[in-house]
Amino acid sequence: MYVFQDRLQRWARSRRWVSTGALLGCFALLGACGDDGAGTETDSGNSSESGESGDPSAGTGEPAGLTYWQDVAPIYFERCAGCHTEGGIAPFRLDTYQDAATWAEASRAATQARTMPPWLVTDDGSCGSFRDSRALSQDEIDTISSWIDDGAIEGEPRDDLQIPVVDALKGGETYTTPTFFPEPEGGLFAEFDEYRCFLIDPDLERDVYLTAYDVMPGNPALVHHVLAMPVDPNLDVGGGQTNLDVIEALDAESPDRDGWPCFGVAGDGVEVDGIPITWAPGQGVVSFPEGTGFRVKQDDLLVVQIHYNMASPEVLGQSDSSSVRMRFADSVEREGFFELPDGFLDTLFSGDPASLPAGQSSVKFTWDMQLDGYLEWLNIDSLDVYGVFPHMHEFGRKIQMTVDHGDGQGPQCAADVQRWDFDWQLYYFYEEPLTLGPGSSIEVTCDFNTEGMDEPLWPGWGTYNEMCLMGLFLVP
Repeated sequence: MYVFQDRLQRWARSRRWVSTGALLGCFALLGACGDDGAGTETDSGNSSESGESGDPSAGTGEPAGLTYWQDVAPIYFERCAGCHTEGGIAPFRLDTYQDAATWAEASRAATQARTMPPWLVTDDGSCGSFRDSRALSQDEIDTISSWIDDGAIEGEPRDDLQIPVVDALKGGETYTTPTFFPEPEGGLFAEFDEYRCFLIDPDLERDVYLTAYDVMPGNPALVHHVLAMPVDPNLDVGGGQTNLDVIEALDAESPDRDGWPCFGVAGDGVEVDGIPITWAPGQGVVSFPEGTGFRVKQDDLLVVQIHYNMASPEVLGQSDSSSVRMRFADSVEREGFFELPDGFLDTLFSGDPASLPAGQSSVKFTWDMQLDGYLEWLNIDSLDVYGVFPHMHEFGRKIQMTVDHGDGQGPQCAADVQRWDFDWQLYYFYEEPLTLGPGSSIEVTCDFNTEGMDEPLWPGWGTYNEMCLMGLFLVP
């Protein structure tokens, strides 16, 4: 079935979509602090409703209230401590009472704003239903807030709570990055960060299909996120250069250090076929929907991008060597592929690039994707959308995707991000795929804040440009 991907690449190149996705810039992606199996609401442990709050002051004449150990700690251990623990990527701990009390108000603000745990899409059933949700339930958010209102009482310490153990992927091939000492790049968008790419040869004997993956950070205190993407080394990217030529030139710019800087995915000028592997702390094993897989060609190389964060001074000078485990199959029932359409970025190739006016708190850009020509090119009747990947840069505020099936029912909300956060991005897989047939269309609207700009904001892959991208995991 890989003929679909070949046809897609040829058709997309004629529409400039491969270039759009291939040079996709400024991912800080994906991911969230929490366990991978958070698909159901976690029991907050709030026993105050039954009159058994666990408050040690109960029965002493003092007012009873929610406590950390009996009511809040179960939430924090289950949902937050994957990052907020000793040696984790988060800047403070939530698995001890002292730390949780110190950061109580900050935690309340973050959970009420639904910026923590990071899960950007609206997930209340009003705009798509997604599997493995990391979002806190309203009851859990209310429990945290009520605990603080009650005085952030400690309660009776307990030792039966454990941070969920993230299962490792069984089977597959493991690829490891070299031992590397990251250094902050500086600047507005990378003051404490370095984005570094490493080239790995998977040495495949034949074309295979990626069906699951796992990422093992070597130094969890440093590794903020990881991307891994197959790259065709012989692909002509223009100017008489291949992908490998561009990579070698980027690598030569810092001969005394492994890899090359790549704030823009695989590096400026490197074209990728998709980004099948996205990881952030606490994510665990990711399996593609049953029966699907992403083709990795025999001659493909693997580019691994690691976002290192050094906001904590104690990690400066430390090193990392991380691993990516990939499980392959010789065949799958349905081959999926990653499409990366961006109508804003596409205007760069139209002869009349769009721009966003400076000094505005809210500037919107909308583009649409009609499916009829797409389906005809692939010679298929329909496509299933299994997942979405919203992406903007630092000026982004909101992004929404609607789907119109052409059945007279009008557009329906399919993905909605009300609080865009450049630092937390990932693929969101639907509980049930969206089927797109003849007459279907997708519309994407991005909302930007340009108040800090003195000049118009242009599309592009750099830190001072913007994108309005909605990645799609599509399965014919």
